[in-house]
Amino acid sequence: MTKQTSSNRINSTWLVLLLIVLLCAASAAIGDYYAEKSKTLTVAFYTGSSWDAPSGKPYQMIDYAIKKFHRKYPDVKIQYETGITKKDYINWLSGKIVSGQTPDVILVPDENFATLASEGVLASLDRFIDSDKLDTSNFYQPLLSSDRYLGAQYALPYEANPQLMIYNQSLLEKYGLPSKLSKPTVDEFEAISTQLSKVKGKKLYGTTSDFNWYNAAAAYQDEPFNISDRRINLTSSRFSKAIKLMQQLYANAGNMNVTSDLFDEGKVAFEPIYLAQYRTYTSYPYHVTRSYNFQVDCCQMPSLKGSSSTSIESSSWGIANSSANKRMAWQFIQMLCSDQELQQKLMASSTGSSVLKSVVQSRATAKVLHQYGSDSQSLNNWQLDNLLKSGKLAPRFKEYTEVVNLLNSRLNTALQNGDVDTELYDIQTDVNNLLK
Repeated sequence: MTKQTSSNRINSTWLVLLLIVLLCAASAAIGDYYAEKSKTLTVAFYTGSSWDAPSGKPYQMIDYAIKKFHRKYPDVKIQYETGITKKDYINWLSGKIVSGQTPDVILVPDENFATLASEGVLASLDRFIDSDKLDTSNFYQPLLSSDRYLGAQYALPYEANPQLMIYNQSLLEKYGLPSKLSKPTVDEFEAISTQLSKVKGKKLYGTTSDFNWYNAAAAYQDEPFNISDRRINLTSSRFSKAIKLMQQLYANAGNMNVTSDLFDEGKVAFEPIYLAQYRTYTSYPYHVTRSYNFQVDCCQMPSLKGSSSTSIESSSWGIANSSANKRMAWQFIQMLCSDQELQQKLMASSTGSSVLKSVVQSRATAKVLHQYGSDSQSLNNWQLDNLLKSGKLAPRFKEYTEVVNLLNSRLNTALQNGDVDTELYDIQTDVNNLLK
């Protein structure tokens, strides 16, 4: 056998091996492609509204989204379980996680985001955002930022629920008080409450008791929660001002629980309300103008001049860290959250707000909001746009709900008993011990 023949055989062998490797790689790529095309996605979500508002068509949006997704990915199956209420949702989801059956796509209520992210349930979305060059600038930044954890994006915002203030315009006009408000200052808010409480022979109130200590702290631009240090500060100068405001409001109301029914009766100037409440009943809050013959308008929550104290609730979509279908799951949540046509439909059919600037600012949204009041009194889309641009979401940490419940109980009791100044340090200590 010649050296040339041996060399040719060796070259042929390497060529065959190379072809085998290339064929295997091609087969794997083709297999991955068709596997991706035929995957089944499981989706975790609860029926109805994220804001406990009635919903006659609880599956309307998810079914519409699935139908739209199937047009682009006809071989992908999407499955979800029905009948899960928001109240039972986290327990149901926890059961799925423990049993190793975590759904691929997860609807994330804002109060549960920190827990799901910190426990490793949610996957980081950064690589998908970068690879698909998703334009995140169309999201309202407070909403997008709230879905970040330890510097990474773990969910995309889906729906928002900002807080606003409705007020009895007729009552304010009757007593010579400012009656065209867009963004009242804290001083204006407190002065109106005090002056109404001094009207002789009348039991009138500045605000319902839905205005709470957290609203007061936000009005003075105080954030008592320090997430990085896992501590709360109730002894700052700003929180002290918030407590003084609450003491004044309590005194003006005679330490009485001022209900929304009293607002409906025309005896209260202000009522804090979330957008979902505002939209739930088509005639509310304007039904009171017919029943009690007074005009109602809406404005932002009171704050220091030049600042905002709007609180926002939100819901988001994330991907399970354990999902074997992350790329397809990403395509689905990207559509749910960033597709303008789908978000516009959400704006019309839900009680909350779209999370996209282009949708909120659209003419279609202006028409949607117009049905909730007269030309001069309905919340318009530019007001909603301002609420979402400047609003803030509550801090996100695992014990948030437990901490807030404790603070609500202790602070409200102290305010009612008139000893809040002496109780503040003890309340702060107890909360910080809980956070250790």
